[in-house]
Order: sequence, then C-alpha cells, then structure tokens
Amino acid sequence: MENNIRFAPFKVKDIFDSIEKCKCNNVSVLNAGTYQYIGATNRNNGLMAFVDDDKKITKGNCIVFICDGQGSVGYSLYKESDFIGSTTLKVGRYKSINRYNALYIVTALDKNRSIYSYGYKRTEGRLRNETIFLPVNINNEIDYSYMAEVMKKKELRNKSHYISYCKGELSLMKSVMLQSLIEIDWKPFYINTVFIAPQRGKRIVEKNHIEGSTPLVSSYGQGNGVTNFIGNEEKVKKFTDCISIANGGSSAGKAFYHPYTFIAADHVTQCWSKDLNKYQYLFLATVMTKALTGKYSFSHEISDLRLAKERIMLPTTESGEPDYEYMEKYIKNLMIKKYQSYLDYMDN
Repeated sequence: MENNIRFAPFKVKDIFDSIEKCKCNNVSVLNAGTYQYIGATNRNNGLMAFVDDDKKITKGNCIVFICDGQGSVGYSLYKESDFIGSTTLKVGRYKSINRYNALYIVTALDKNRSIYSYGYKRTEGRLRNETIFLPVNINNEIDYSYMAEVMKKKELRNKSHYISYCKGELSLMKSVMLQSLIEIDWKPFYINTVFIAPQRGKRIVEKNHIEGSTPLVSSYGQGNGVTNFIGNEEKVKKFTDCISIANGGSSAGKAFYHPYTFIAADHVTQCWSKDLNKYQYLFLATVMTKALTGKYSFSHEISDLRLAKERIMLPTTESGEPDYEYMEKYIKNLMIKKYQSYLDYMDN
C-alpha cells in the first residue's frame, strides 16, 4: 500500500476551512488553573503552564501554527483538548480532522520550518501559501484515512518500544528500602569539590549553525536545555555524560544531566566526574537546581568565581563524605515507581 500511494502538493489555505488567532497576549496576569497554556515553543507540545480564563479559551481538535518566537517559529502542533494560547499562535481546522491524520499533517508542515526565522515571521499570508505534499486517493483528494493508518501504526510501534524499555529498565534495578531524606545526615559541599574542574561552553552564533543531529545546550529551562540540533565540528566544545548548569537569564541555575554527547554554548557550565553514574548525576542535578535557581539572573550570572563559592547540601556517610550509594538508590526507587506507573497506565 505504501509503495503505491501517490502524493500531491497542497497549499495550507486549500487544506484548512478556517485559520484563527489565539487570544492570550499576557499570560503573567492569568491565575493558575486547569487549562494548558500553549506558547511559542514546539517542546512539550507547546505546554508552558496551567492557567484559567474562560474568555481566552481556544477549542481543541486543531492544528496550532507557531508564528513567532526564537527557535520555534515555523513548527506546528496538534492539540486535542481545549487550551489557552499565546497570540503568537494561530490554529487551523478542517472537516475530517482527527488526532491521527492531524499528526501526519503536522509532520508534513514541519518540513517548512527552514523558511522562517526570528526576523522572518510566519504571517497569515505566508502561512496560507505554504505548500506541503500529502497522499491522495484515486480522485486526487487528500487521503485522510491513509494518513491516520500510518500514524496509528507508528504509535503502536512506539508504545511497544516504550513498554519494552520500561520492562528492561525495571529488570536492571531492584527496589531497596531507604531511610527518608529527613532521617539521613546532610551537610554542605562546595560544587567544585564534587566535580572535576567545571568548564564553560563556547559561544556559537545562530547564523553559524550547521544543520545536524548533535544537541546544542544553552541557558534554557526546558527540554534538558536543548535549544537546537546542529552539525558544527569546529570551534565548539563537546561534552558527554555530565551535568550542565544554565549560567544566566530566566533559567539561571537550572541543572540537567546529559547521558549523550552535546555542544555547550557559552551560557552553560559543564560539571563532570569520572566517579559518578547516571543515577548519582540525576540526584545531583536536582539538588543543584534547588540550590542555585532564584539566586542568579540576566544581570547577575553564574561566573566561574561565583560557582566556586557555591555549596550544595548532600546526604552523607558516617564518615561525613557524600553518600553516593544512597543517592543512587534514591533515584532508582523513584524511577522504578515511574516505570511501573507507566506500565500500569498502558495496561489500563
């Protein structure tokens, strides 16, 4: 079936029955609530907060077009439930829309991502004239059924992969009864004594980014700090199996563990030790985020000198050293609960 399918070009204006603008121009004035706030980011399916304002709700079962925003302009999302969206977003609807064929169209739309940049926004006129290739039936009409079947199969494969992964991880870990965090002794340690010579990343301006698959980590508070995927090999700093700390901006102090190789921008610092494993890194990243966020900002960044003076509270052994075995067991227990919760959800 897939070998015989034909494709044809369609403009956005010929696919969607309506395109409308979302309604929230200032999320900071909204109260916390139950509706997803969707902003100009393709990460976490656009989710940035949970808020309430009945006058600003956009009905779900639609495709969201990201029309502005550094790094995400040009991407699209599918939202099944009602939400509150930034005015930097537009939404489109068509009569045959459902979750599966919409996800297919979103994938096709994202191939146009390279058209746009922060200085070349996705205006409604440009959006309406975007062209994407979609499968067609014998009448040369968009084959929504085919698209839905393709995405259903992909979803089933992904679910099977996730289930196998969770079961494999659970088989590697054994739940261990631990003292609670308040029953174990803690004491402060300088960050620079826990890690070996923390290093800052290196500046690489966006216009010099080369398309590629290596994560670029910068001072960003979501998605593990990843702001792009690039292929630059020269004049960059690469790290792997370590923690990054955001040095400045609104995300200053956020720490993330990276078990993969990444390129570090100049707004992050790498923290590494040959003696740590992924579970201990995850524990330390959480403790570091707790200790550092709120203390730094755009105008008060985490310099090398300031980082050298920072201390974090850690559980200790009877001899007063950091209890890395306890950290590992604590994280393993959390992961076991998460994996089991996911498997229980899939069973139901």
